[in-house]
Amino acid sequence: MSKRKPKTYEAKHHGKKVRVTIPDDPMPSEMLTDAIRENLSPHAVAAIASYLQTVRTNNPNTDREVQWFTECLAQTLGGWDQQNRLAEELGL
Repeated sequence: MSKRKPKTYEAKHHGKKVRVTIPDDPMPSEMLTDAIRENLSPHAVAAIASYLQTVRTNNPNTDREVQWFTECLAQTLGGWDQQNRLAEELGL
């Protein structure tokens, strides 16, 4: 299996031509994780995940989406053990 060659572009640095690597676009799930971490405290994320664990609707597709988001929240914290520890600190 060969590695994919990174995309680059030519630029000038201190008067010399150099090749600069173009970073890959982040995955949507990475952008979601970054947004959660930048805007919410770990305790707030744990509280939201705690409440969402028991949410049920009359729409199975909605339930799957809520469960997916709840899992994302827990993984943002480092997993369910960390989520549970924070929830206990909050008295949930």
